[in-house]
Amino acid sequence: MINTKISTDKFLDTIERLSLLLKSENDILAGQSRANQIKSLQEDKIKLTNSYEEQFKIIGSSEFLKKIEPELLENIETAVVSLNGIIEENANRLRARLDAGEHLFRIISEAAIDHQNKTSGYSKLGSSNRETRQAYQAPVSVGLNQEL
Repeated sequence: MINTKISTDKFLDTIERLSLLLKSENDILAGQSRANQIKSLQEDKIKLTNSYEEQFKIIGSSEFLKKIEPELLENIETAVVSLNGIIEENANRLRARLDAGEHLFRIISEAAIDHQNKTSGYSKLGSSNRETRQAYQAPVSVGLNQEL
């Protein structure tokens, strides 16, 4: 038989630790710091998320819920609602960072294509697109190497 007090205390502890970790990640994403700082949090985030899901299945069962004191159940509900808000904020911040990176890459790609179209090749008539006295323009190479 499962001890409801121990199980709920463990679940609340997992929620608290996951909330703190996600708040740290949100602070990194909200700030001007590099997103690669998030990488160090990922292993703990995966472990805590898996633990949370396992415990949630147990505590969410109707058999278990019948045995929990109403006050403790209210504490769990409050903690879960709070965690869901933090998770939603985290998802929005991650999405914003990814969208910003994609947008930046799109701008750079378009600029490189414009640069290439203006400075290289031949016209349909076989003449060079460059004017004879045009300054040298180096080729453009772009790459992004940042992971979220």
